[in-house]
Amino acid sequence: MGAYNPYLPQTYPNYGNYYPQQPAQQQSGIIWIQGIQEAQMYPVAPNNAVALWEQSGKTVYLKQADATGKPSLRIFDLVERAQSAPGASSGQDIKPVDYVTKEELALLRKDVEEMIGNLKGDKK
Repeated sequence: MGAYNPYLPQTYPNYGNYYPQQPAQQQSGIIWIQGIQEAQMYPVAPNNAVALWEQSGKTVYLKQADATGKPSLRIFDLVERAQSAPGASSGQDIKPVDYVTKEELALLRKDVEEMIGNLKGDKK
């Protein structure tokens, strides 16, 4: 009878399939699911998060678990953005911003104070 050596891999006889086989997932790193029910049931370890992509391609679920293991689920709807030609506006017209200098602000303040003084003088 051979001696046990912890440094050599041990072989065990296959007495049947006692562990359920999980479906093979693609090596892309994306976890595809069928819908919200599957997202709600998906296990997440404490202090971890996982993105679950609905197979329709329109929704992404972010499933997180806090330190106690309490899960939370955030739902994101994907909306396609039209591409624009290079050099064209990105769809949002950026308007230039006008700034006021300190001198202009001081003149405005002086004018307002004069108007307030005139109003107070008119009431007397």
